Amino acid sequence: MKILVSADTSCVINYGVLKKNSVSVFPLNVIIDEEEFLDGVTIDQNKLKEDMRANKTIKTSTPPLGLVIEYFENLFALGYDHIIHFTISSKLSSMFNLFTGVALNHFPDKLTIIDSYSLSTGMINNVLYAKEEVEKGTSIDEIVAQIEKRKHEGTIFFIPENLTALKNGGRISPAIAAIGNTIGLKPVISLVEGELVKTAMTTDVKKAFFDRLNKVIPEYPTTEYDYSLVGFDAKEAIFDAIYDNLTKLLNGVEAIKGVIPINVCAHCGPGSIGVCISPKINGKSLKEFL
Repeated sequence: MKILVSADTSCVINYGVLKKNSVSVFPLNVIIDEEEFLDGVTIDQNKLKEDMRANKTIKTSTPPLGLVIEYFENLFALGYDHIIHFTISSKLSSMFNLFTGVALNHFPDKLTIIDSYSLSTGMINNVLYAKEEVEKGTSIDEIVAQIEKRKHEGTIFFIPENLTALKNGGRISPAIAAIGNTIGLKPVISLVEGELVKTAMTTDVKKAFFDRLNKVIPEYPTTEYDYSLVGFDAKEAIFDAIYDNLTKLLNGVEAIKGVIPINVCAHCGPGSIGVCISPKINGKSLKEFL
């Protein structure tokens, strides 16, 4: 059986990784002042950064049903018997429900949709795990069962530069955003069982990262987990300081550097920095696939 692994662009930390590993990618959309752009096709990090810094109206939405159907039809036309497709966490987007509906109604028994419960490194890690298992000849049912276990491992947390993007996206009230921005207060946001949860507030980004890392590193040894530091137009001095201290905390093991996926950036805003911790891929570091 000829099986293809596919994913949406929520897993992108490096735009060449999916192509290098022969994983098909479905570009999600970003709407800027009512004009629609496709992630990695008609918009990149620089374009989004400029428009967000210019206070343009940024939105995300689900793609048209016809476009999703066409995407899979084109892939099956290449001779694939089955496609395993990963979506961003269902608790962050309706993408999983949309793609599940497409699978049931248009490609029964040919398309498996997996709710990644994640994004960025946490998502691409399991995408590449599935790809490696397909190449080993592992059954689709077994791959799905293993992903269901793996996607509950690891952790992701990030801190935005300010509260403006969260306010614009309706995730916090204008009053709270105004107060927070005035005093430099920022939320520490964690991905908990696929859902973004505010776990703390801070005025000192570097200290907040170090406090959080000191707590989680003992739970996730580098022999079993990969660490990634991702950002979106983050201040270089802060990003580098966090990276250097993360390396020290990991006893010299260097973390992976990447970007926050565009559809996530649209909600957290420029200046955001995050840490992703994910299980290794059959004992191998994600670095080997980059």
